[in-house]
Amino acid sequence: MFIPPIDCIIVIFQNIAGLPPDGSISPVHAGIIWSLRFPRVLLAFIAGAALSVSGAVMQSVLKNPLASSFTLGVSSGASLGAGLVILGGFSLPFLGFLTVPGAGFAFSLIAIYAVMRFSRAIDSRLENNTIILTGMVFSLFINALLTLLSALSKQEMNRLLFWQMGSFSLKGWQPVFILAPMLAVLTLAILFFSRELDILTFGDDEASAMGVPVKRNKRILIALASVLTGCTVSFVGVIGFLDLVVPHMIRKILGPSHRTLIPFSVLAGGSFMVLADLLARTVIPPLDLPVGAITALLGAPFFAWIYFSRRNPL
Repeated sequence: MFIPPIDCIIVIFQNIAGLPPDGSISPVHAGIIWSLRFPRVLLAFIAGAALSVSGAVMQSVLKNPLASSFTLGVSSGASLGAGLVILGGFSLPFLGFLTVPGAGFAFSLIAIYAVMRFSRAIDSRLENNTIILTGMVFSLFINALLTLLSALSKQEMNRLLFWQMGSFSLKGWQPVFILAPMLAVLTLAILFFSRELDILTFGDDEASAMGVPVKRNKRILIALASVLTGCTVSFVGVIGFLDLVVPHMIRKILGPSHRTLIPFSVLAGGSFMVLADLLARTVIPPLDLPVGAITALLGAPFFAWIYFSRRNPL
């Protein structure tokens, strides 16, 4: 349904300012704008910003442009938690609509905790390659479990598949009210470690020589980035590649300083996600495509370019 942009601006202004409707705009259109489209745009921006900041942190901490919370099993853990709820038909009365997001978030934290504990058990120095490879192993194992669960419950398979591909459709205001404060608090916490992030990009040995407690800061920063991703994924589903593409581009354009990189990752990641969601809604009308499919189509070629350009600098 096409609604003139000026009507959208008027409705949003009236609701924010607490003004009564002036009658020039259909109540149906006003309801669609305020209850569906505006929170959807805000949720897309918040999700894109959170994933982008998380990716920027992971790339710096692990000193690898292909590192992300998804690489470390956060999204796989969230998928397993959500899958158990969806496929099992569980519902907790005291959580209501938060049952699926709550399970996804809890399992995402369990996954990253298991990855870090296992990495530390086999490598007390917490080398970057050890963390990344452990995360990949856990991701493959969790995805295998999820595939097995899906095969055992074919009736809910489509619902789970759609959730895994990510969507902002019909989410309403509740996720916005939960994720917006989370994004603000965790982004400020990450900015507090800007100097440490700048130093960690030079490598663990160099950072230790400069007096940075490498293992402690790694655990804290990976935890902050994982919570950002886990919260986001638990509400909107798995949306990949954005956390790889956006931070890498911002770093190329504005440089590696995290006092600049983190704020601009918020802006660029949020804007990119809003654009991807717009394409998901309009590219094949009236279908509402999963936004994760759009980000994958845009991000996969870029992912390949990063990988092969590192192997062959010519």
